[in-house]
Amino acid sequence: MLATEGRSDTGKTEFVLSAPGPGVILACDRGFDAVFDNQAPPPSRRTDFGIKTLAMPSATDFGSARDYLPYYQTFYREAMNAIAIPEARTVCIDGDNFSWDLQRLAEWGKLQGIYPQTKYAEPKAARMSFYYKLWESGKIIITTNMMQDEWKDQLDANGLPIVDEKGERRRERTGDSVAKGYPDQEYLWQIRIRHLYRGPRIQKMAFGPKKGQEVRIPGQWGIRITKCKSNADLVGTELWGDECNFSGLMQTVYPHLDLSVWGF
Repeated sequence: MLATEGRSDTGKTEFVLSAPGPGVILACDRGFDAVFDNQAPPPSRRTDFGIKTLAMPSATDFGSARDYLPYYQTFYREAMNAIAIPEARTVCIDGDNFSWDLQRLAEWGKLQGIYPQTKYAEPKAARMSFYYKLWESGKIIITTNMMQDEWKDQLDANGLPIVDEKGERRRERTGDSVAKGYPDQEYLWQIRIRHLYRGPRIQKMAFGPKKGQEVRIPGQWGIRITKCKSNADLVGTELWGDECNFSGLMQTVYPHLDLSVWGF
């Protein structure tokens, strides 16, 4: 169970395509399409993945929960069908945050103004049941999630939240980002990673035949381990370039296991 998060164009879908195949991608995010425009994909990309695109209506498309329900039922059914395919080693939900939004829309017909918070109890229980079924399938399960700015409460001199004239807490950006999507993923997910990208740069060579010369270093994708149940010491570890793929991550987290264990 591997959950990934990242901003746009940081290699989320490309990472999925480096996982053991045959694989199935349930595409909730249309951003996957541009990945295949890359005429020079990395060597780690596999060609034995099938992609199923799923409609993900937004909060402004319909006015009632019953209009959204058939779309969520289709998503759920396709996910169950995917994990039932005997040959599939990997199943990915690309854009899992969209599926969580859709589940809430199918429940309430809106994403904001759901009070009291206890109303979330049943949808959260249903989502955990869904993730349990993915776990019990025995497949490699990968979800990708978009990111958003992180906000925190503004506090007064006594450390208490500041409330405005409407009774709402004042909030401010922390400068960091957090994953969108289902919030309670601390238990089933063995690994969480954040996708990174650093653009091309000019670097002066310190040694070698080009010592003293300025050389253009191409852009690179990377990943940072943000959760690792089997070895918490790896949190913060970054993998770049040729190591930024599924096999590189598995060799880092499980160095005692041969890659054949995962289906390579």
